[in-house]
Amino acid sequence: MANWPYESIHDGYTIVNGSLSGTAASKVSCWLEYKIVSQSVANNTSTIRFYVFLATSGNTSQFDVYCNNIDSNSRGAMSVSVDGSSVYNRIGRGFAISRIPYRDEYITQYQEPYDTAMGYQYLMILTDNASTESEAYGEYTVSHNSDGTKQITLGFTANCTYSASIGSANGSVVLSLPAIPRITTPTVSAVTLGSAATITLTPASSAFLHTLRAKFGSRAETTIASQTAAISISWTPSLDESNAAPNATSVAGTLYCDTYSGGVLLGTTQVSINAAIPASVAPTGSIWFSEAEEELATQFGCLVQRKSKLSVSISASSVYGSSISSISTTVNGATYSGNSFATNELTTVGTNTIRTTITDSRGRTTVLTGTFEVVAYDSPSVQSVSVFRCDAAGNASNAGTYAMVAVTGAISSVNNKNTRVLKIGYKRKSEAYYTDTTFTLSAYVVNGNYRIGGSLSNQYTYDIQVTLGDYFGEAYGYTDLSTAEVILSVRSTGMGLAVGKVAEEDSFDVGWPARFRENVQFDDAVTFSSVLWLANLIFPVGSIRMTVSPADESAFLGGTWVRWGTGRVPVGVNTSDTNFNTVEKTGGANTHTLATAELPSHNHSFSGSVTVNANGAHTHQASAGSYKVGSGSASTYYYMTNGGSTSGQTTGSGGSHDHTGSVSGSVGSNGSGAAHNNLQPYITCYFWKRTA
Repeated sequence: MANWPYESIHDGYTIVNGSLSGTAASKVSCWLEYKIVSQSVANNTSTIRFYVFLATSGNTSQFDVYCNNIDSNSRGAMSVSVDGSSVYNRIGRGFAISRIPYRDEYITQYQEPYDTAMGYQYLMILTDNASTESEAYGEYTVSHNSDGTKQITLGFTANCTYSASIGSANGSVVLSLPAIPRITTPTVSAVTLGSAATITLTPASSAFLHTLRAKFGSRAETTIASQTAAISISWTPSLDESNAAPNATSVAGTLYCDTYSGGVLLGTTQVSINAAIPASVAPTGSIWFSEAEEELATQFGCLVQRKSKLSVSISASSVYGSSISSISTTVNGATYSGNSFATNELTTVGTNTIRTTITDSRGRTTVLTGTFEVVAYDSPSVQSVSVFRCDAAGNASNAGTYAMVAVTGAISSVNNKNTRVLKIGYKRKSEAYYTDTTFTLSAYVVNGNYRIGGSLSNQYTYDIQVTLGDYFGEAYGYTDLSTAEVILSVRSTGMGLAVGKVAEEDSFDVGWPARFRENVQFDDAVTFSSVLWLANLIFPVGSIRMTVSPADESAFLGGTWVRWGTGRVPVGVNTSDTNFNTVEKTGGANTHTLATAELPSHNHSFSGSVTVNANGAHTHQASAGSYKVGSGSASTYYYMTNGGSTSGQTTGSGGSHDHTGSVSGSVGSNGSGAAHNNLQPYITCYFWKRTA
């Protein structure tokens, strides 16, 4: 039998040739044409329409055969089967062929009976159970597998027996039917834990129901919706899912979609998701602080400049699986680590802020702040001391045995709770200890005259010491009470001479201011009873002295000195730089935590997977001369045939086009977020500042 060499009788149909026995088989073709005319997504079925034809096909221009339509005769019987089961059986019998028919150039038994077919381009339709030619076909509905796929064997057999010329015809083809969409792949908007996201479904059938599930890391799976008919589902993933990513600001998960039809699970799809952990997922904490020196709290009820320290305690809690990586606190320009510490002495007067930054393993931070007041304090200062001899009534007297001491000075009030003491002592130059008189002060500013003595011989000079004290310490001032004033005095030993005072020792002694008009030469040591005048010359008020001795400078140089610059490095004033534009401005920190903008350019490693999404529906052009592309009426499906060739064929390029991809996974992290050491090489010493 010859294969049907021409195009299919019906547009868009595929030809299945049958083998035909007989001496004239090369002139006659018996073939089946089929097409998938519809598919039901809801029912998971495909409907196949088919025709079976008999006709003269080649090696002659006309081959006439006529067999009567006799029901009792099997000639002309035909059946079509699917997977071996009969799906169509011809009712009628008989057949006729003559000249070669072509598409759009033929007549059938519906126009001309068998016995008058001779000379016509006669197309014998063997699927002629219908009463009209337009309905002369067979149809069969095939049920697909649960996943939407299906492969069948479509076959036919026909009894075309006519003497020895024609025998029976048989043909079959294995068909892989177009898969029917069965399971739904969801799409989801950007996901943030604790906020609503929208899941969109585009099911192949409106009858499908869906169960949606989600799983993050090793956490338990959650069900979002069960067998719902909705195609837009609002989903708010719990903040608890953050526990699956204790060291990251997003958490990878999987969204599962189970598709059901008629209560039967068709299959499951899964989509990778990456949910942002909101900024509100951050560590929490609280801070407590109080005076570290309990006795100061009792005495003053406030924080005292350069004396008080803060005792700080911080409670820090991580959330949703994270851990606390660092706690950094800044007070008075100094930075401290940890959750419990005592600060340095507080130096800044007025309202101060304590600021604590708690950082967790996600890099999230919480800042705690508090304020406290520091009351100004300066050490007591004796600003001036002068003295003259007087009588008991306080009147100046050259021979008086009393001394009137004029004192100016100051004591810091510290909330009016500071103690204040004024003591004035005297001793002869040759004595070791002072005889002190204590005076009650009514104010913290001292400016008055105070009488001491009663037995101060006018024959001797006395050292006068003024002590101004408060809760923390004392300041001292010194002067001398001279003997009675005389022009010239010779000591009884004959070895001492004094000018302007009484001679007290075997030496030359001057009690009045002296001026030497010519050079003065000292051949031995020079001893000064007081170096305050020298201190005023070399270290005026406001000077800074650097030493490795902890001793108070007041005892060495006189005046009032305070410890200065504790834990800090001096920098010269630079009026053009706002960091250093005023005197005694403080700044800087022992440690520093880098902000993102301060990090050097660097890379991170990534581990995860990439899912490439479909680019959407598109077509490819079949290679010229290899395929025919067509469609039948009322069909949305397209098929390609290769004209019966069994050799491999290829389609042409569809052209350049893009695909989009979604990435899921995690970026490796480095570092701890802890503050780094910010100190330059250093060596320590004591700084003292003269305040009076």
